[in-house]
Amino acid sequence: MEKLLKWSVENSDLNRSSQPPPQDDPEKRKIDSEIIDVILGKSDATQIREAIEVISNTNDTLENREIALDNLEMLVEQIDNANDIENMNLWPKILSFLSFPETSLRVHAVWVCGTAVQNNLKAQKAFAEKGGIRLILNLLNNQEEDKEVRSKALYAISGAIKHYPPGLEQFEKEGGYEILLSLLQTSNDLPILRKVVFLFNTLLLQDTTTVAARIEEKGLAMQMIKLLGTYGDDEDLADKILRTLFTKLQNSSKSLSEDEMNELRRILPEIKKKYGEVSLSRSEWEKLESYL
Repeated sequence: MEKLLKWSVENSDLNRSSQPPPQDDPEKRKIDSEIIDVILGKSDATQIREAIEVISNTNDTLENREIALDNLEMLVEQIDNANDIENMNLWPKILSFLSFPETSLRVHAVWVCGTAVQNNLKAQKAFAEKGGIRLILNLLNNQEEDKEVRSKALYAISGAIKHYPPGLEQFEKEGGYEILLSLLQTSNDLPILRKVVFLFNTLLLQDTTTVAARIEEKGLAMQMIKLLGTYGDDEDLADKILRTLFTKLQNSSKSLSEDEMNELRRILPEIKKKYGEVSLSRSEWEKLESYL
């Protein structure tokens, strides 16, 4: 406010004077810039750069760096700002945040990535080209990684490959199906299991032929059926597994293996009795049973 008052007085004096204002005073230019920031606010690009600077500063407090990551995540919710990450060549810096030793910072960094690529073809392309898919899969593949980081990593990988065929191709080349299968086999975290199954259903709707074939080839169908037996008391997970299996059977020319069919026949009556029309309508239940 003191600078604003000084600027106002100086400019009032200059307006009354016949002398033109000095054009080469660096201090004057600095004050003008600060006043503009006060009146109009900093541009989003400036706020993004400043957030990156705070996050990168290991001498700053953890709280300040977390706040800066929160602010960055909110900024990149806007498509133009997410695209500016590539325009400002900031993806390498943001991806480097994924290796911070502080868990809370890794959680926030993955969240930023997931938000930036959500429903944004240009950001998905830049993210994939800069190695983002590989780095996120590495986090998912690390069984020592914090479960919240892995949960956010599922959000990020989903955003990176949904409705972006080159991203799905890279996901497969980087062993993505195997990594998610390992998660289904080793994790006992229900939110993570639900997210993995939901992702497969989403991908099936996007590229039915390819994804259905991979689900069968990689043993993912059998693992989901096993989870249905193990976690049948979790209605949400049961709902997602039934929907995914139904989508696969309905849209794929390749059925389940005989072992998978037998296991599903064994489990389904109990699930149907417990939840009734969970996930599937009556006609869908009838169709699912006809496949078996």
